Amino acid sequence: MANILVTGGTGQIGTYVCQELVEQGHVVTVFDSRPGIFKDSIIGDVSNLDEILSAVKSRKITHIIHLAALLVLDSKEHPSKAIRVNCVGANNIFEVARLMDLQRVVFTSSVAVYGPGKFFPRMIVDEEDYPHCPPDPYSITKLTNELMCEYYRQAYGMDILCLRLAGAWGPGRYTGYTGQFNDFIRKAAIGERAELPDDFAFKDAKLRWLYVKEMARCIYFASLVDQSKTTNLGIYNIGTREPFKALDVVEALRNLIGGDNISFKEISSPTKISSDIAGPSGLDVDCSRFYNELGFEQKMTLKDSISDMISFEKERIKRG
Repeated sequence: MANILVTGGTGQIGTYVCQELVEQGHVVTVFDSRPGIFKDSIIGDVSNLDEILSAVKSRKITHIIHLAALLVLDSKEHPSKAIRVNCVGANNIFEVARLMDLQRVVFTSSVAVYGPGKFFPRMIVDEEDYPHCPPDPYSITKLTNELMCEYYRQAYGMDILCLRLAGAWGPGRYTGYTGQFNDFIRKAAIGERAELPDDFAFKDAKLRWLYVKEMARCIYFASLVDQSKTTNLGIYNIGTREPFKALDVVEALRNLIGGDNISFKEISSPTKISSDIAGPSGLDVDCSRFYNELGFEQKMTLKDSISDMISFEKERIKRG
């Protein structure tokens, strides 16, 4: 049993990560800027090192899962805040882990650090490919944090795993970039008119996004996997074993619920914002190392995941 601090534990991914940890018998403390549903929650600011240090000491923390971050669109609107929350916050986590000699830190980065597909002629990347970070605050902060991960690993011998998330979708967030994808499925599930956003309708898109419950399982798995299995690189792309595209999502929805209320039109090139993001841009991300090297097994298929979200949204309507 581990004592695990989860920063950003009230967010979409964080909520499911905490649920997974509790179900597996671990002691979980949520550290977030807003109150959450979990009994042991600390309202705090990741950019304040003393607050994090106090939380780690008082709860006798052994592991940290660092999810707290300002996301893509918010980072563009508030670049200075993105630096404070994303970079200062992450570095505080690494520093506290060093000072307290914690067993492991899991830091969640993003495949957004790879940048546009034009830098990769094969249109596929893996962990060995050098990122060509696009000029947006979110991606810049994530790459900065990856470099600091490497510094702490090399300078102090710390056990830090960096997970480049391909993307998480599912219940819990309906605004922002991926939120609009979730809202599309939500509307389809409850019988409202649902039109797939253009950001995900590129005909050659290669999505590796994991359903949020599967993403939570990945992060939980990474937090406790045997260190002897991990490489010196310490970076893993996290996504589905095989890519899918919008048409696969629409077909699954129509098979499950009929889908007369669903409209979808493939587009010949990615939108401006999607052109810089691996997956929606058509740049594929090889996630096989996480499965083959560490031994993770994906449980839910795309159809399973969509079915689960449909059930969730219908039940939420019943509850009012």
